[in-house]
Amino acid sequence: MINQEDYRRVCEQFAQLVELPAARREELLAAEFADRPDLADQVRAMILADPSDALSDSPVAHLGKLPAAMAETVALDGASTSTVNEADYPAIPGYDLEQELGRGGMGIVFRARQHSPGRKVAIKMILAGRFASSAEVERFQAEAEAAANLSHSGIVPLFEVGRHEGRHYFTMAYIDGPSLATVIQSKSFDPTEAAELILKIATALAHAHDQQIVHRDLKPSNILLDEEGEPWISDFGLAKQMNQDLKLTHTGQIVGTPGNMAPEQAMGQMHLICPATDVYGLGTILYTLLTGRSPFQSTDLLDAIEKVCNDEVVPPRRISREIPRNLETICLKCLHKSPGARYANARELADDLAAFLRHEPIQARPLRTWERIVFWARRKPGLAVSWAGALMFFLYHLMSVYLIQDELSVTLRFRVASVVVAIAFAGGAWIFQRRYENPRHRKPAIYQWMTWNVLLLTILLFYALGVNSPLTLAYLLMIASSGTLYERGLVGYVTAIALAGYLLHVATGLWLRSEVTVDFHQTTCMLISILALGMIQYFVVRRIRASNQ
Repeated sequence: MINQEDYRRVCEQFAQLVELPAARREELLAAEFADRPDLADQVRAMILADPSDALSDSPVAHLGKLPAAMAETVALDGASTSTVNEADYPAIPGYDLEQELGRGGMGIVFRARQHSPGRKVAIKMILAGRFASSAEVERFQAEAEAAANLSHSGIVPLFEVGRHEGRHYFTMAYIDGPSLATVIQSKSFDPTEAAELILKIATALAHAHDQQIVHRDLKPSNILLDEEGEPWISDFGLAKQMNQDLKLTHTGQIVGTPGNMAPEQAMGQMHLICPATDVYGLGTILYTLLTGRSPFQSTDLLDAIEKVCNDEVVPPRRISREIPRNLETICLKCLHKSPGARYANARELADDLAAFLRHEPIQARPLRTWERIVFWARRKPGLAVSWAGALMFFLYHLMSVYLIQDELSVTLRFRVASVVVAIAFAGGAWIFQRRYENPRHRKPAIYQWMTWNVLLLTILLFYALGVNSPLTLAYLLMIASSGTLYERGLVGYVTAIALAGYLLHVATGLWLRSEVTVDFHQTTCMLISILALGMIQYFVVRRIRASNQ
């Protein structure tokens, strides 16, 4: 049997561990539940239970999927029970709670009858009731404040905010109809219907953006359809007010639903959250309405996040040729990886959708080739720089061979070595970029990538003039590039292996290669430059990391 405190510990640990690689989960579980192995087992069961729902369910949803011996949960009043019966509903003055409508990671929603005026309402309260933590209360109040600042026919209105016997709650209009997620399962939308529906949602969302509010969790289950089929945006539990720093989320923290969140959310880049983040969410809904499937499909949480961050979405017209090209262009603009390439806000999206429905020209245009290259380079700077470096080296080599006709460059031995190293450099960059994009392999991939680059440079210098070759300056470039990842250990490591590679060629020139003359002053200056640049990069990275912390 678990009590309220145990229940909260389990939910909090689930929320943290489900975002982490499996290798780290056991270590943290052992540390957190050293005194309660039964709770550790419960968290493990929650993570393993029905992984197909991991992309949209909350921790609470998994509690109902546990084995019978672990399925006991806690009622709102703190009493232990396996289900929440109507008799256990909390008493809220002025309201009669009639039915539980749903629950999420933090809140639970009831249908209720308000005494005065006599009407049906939806009442939401913190799931943990009076046992809620200060952080839960703060987030709940932020949701109520965000909803209270909005007044639009397409946004579920908030009526009252209150607190009774330690339970925080607020009441909203009751929308007597299914969610869009439910409708999608039984109905297909033609392109015009999809555009009209998203236009209505975007128009309502534009009002929120005008009030400096970003929803951050737009998905079909948060769009309610009334009896006339009109959409209503609900659940502002993750809403962010752009003109306030609520300190409820931090850089590196992932908030939202992986199947619908924008890349900047999936990467935890909170400073990039803006109205364009909501535009991405609308794009995922439009894509689902047009194609019958989500843009990125996965049953694994980390795999879904990786796809959102790195994979390109399949264009809708490849799935169905009946989708108009202009509507596909609008959809793909919404789903661009870079916020700057999307519509700036929901109003711009609504304007283009309205133009499409009126059969007028739209503002969105398919990206030109050079634009695709630029945005791709921004998303994968390491790979882009590596390939650009390989290309520049290859062009430099061609110029040395055919224009300058350098004595060393024209030799067959050096020409073959240069081509092989350039191909290995570019191919290695692609392989290590793929590994880097996998959260499980990110840190090892960085070290392996830099080791590969230094190794290739060291090998190439054996075919050149060793310490007398201008290519030795590439050691300095590699040290400088290691600082761009803000990893102190990496800077020291690259400095060390670059120094080792250069000293290897100094020793080779002194004792093994008679054709290479080692100049004392040149060598000393290069060694000092390697050490000095490494120290500078180390302290710069240290300063930046300290500022971020």
